[in-house]
Amino acid sequence: MLQTIFRATVITLFLTAVAVADEPLFSGPQVGEALRPFEAIAAFGDTATINAIDGTNDSPILVVFVHQITRPSVGLMRLLMEFAASKEPSGLTSRLVFLTDDVTETTAFLKRARHALPRSATPLISTDGIEGPGAYGLNRKVTLTVLVGSKGVVTANFALVQPSVQADATKIGHEIIKVLGGTEAPTLQQMGYKEPRMAMNRTGQQPEQEAIYREKMVPVIRKDATKEEVISAATDVEDFAAKNRWFRQRVYQASRLITEGPRLKEYGTSEAQAYLKKWAKEFTPNEDEPAEKE
Repeated sequence: MLQTIFRATVITLFLTAVAVADEPLFSGPQVGEALRPFEAIAAFGDTATINAIDGTNDSPILVVFVHQITRPSVGLMRLLMEFAASKEPSGLTSRLVFLTDDVTETTAFLKRARHALPRSATPLISTDGIEGPGAYGLNRKVTLTVLVGSKGVVTANFALVQPSVQADATKIGHEIIKVLGGTEAPTLQQMGYKEPRMAMNRTGQQPEQEAIYREKMVPVIRKDATKEEVISAATDVEDFAAKNRWFRQRVYQASRLITEGPRLKEYGTSEAQAYLKKWAKEFTPNEDEPAEKE
């Protein structure tokens, strides 16, 4: 029974992830485009309308648009804003902007949830409704739109449907470091992240680990992927698996169940299916290496 439940869970996760990844989503100005002025009000204190990025044209900047308030989105935006605050002495400015159709209700909610918000940021609420500033072309299908910029121009754009501290924070942190003149990507610990105590899901993985797993596996099993794209994505999987035992065993579990089942041909191209067969054999845990719980 447990094996049947696990098999059904794996298949559901794969099919759901493929559906989400069928088309790339874009949100906000892209790299090289201008960060245009837009109006917002402060969630706390003075409610006068302001130009949200006034005075930031000459400085590096982080702008986080919150389309949906969820546990993962709050976790990521808290970490990003606290990290941004630590970089203020280096010249970084930051803006946290909530999008809503009901400013009054959102203001009341943010006041109630103030303890859960970044202590170092003054939340802003866009006056342009749930769509956000018209000139920004924000996408309602995403949960967070994160922009990094310098001298009034976007240098990095992250349109996140399923925000994840583990999968997204250091990538964004690296872009912040680059606009400040650095080169090295920060670790989660350097960004101020503290590992929470989290319950396991039915696949035996922590939610953040499962998000990383989906992020790396989906490009491999996309039905429209070219041979070169599959090879590149599979190489990334193997490189990450070589450094992370939990990930290697997670890929082994899924690959074994899929290749032993009747639905192998539903997973990507023939090249992807060949990799799944390969991992079902090569990633088998060693005798002295206990398998992750299923």
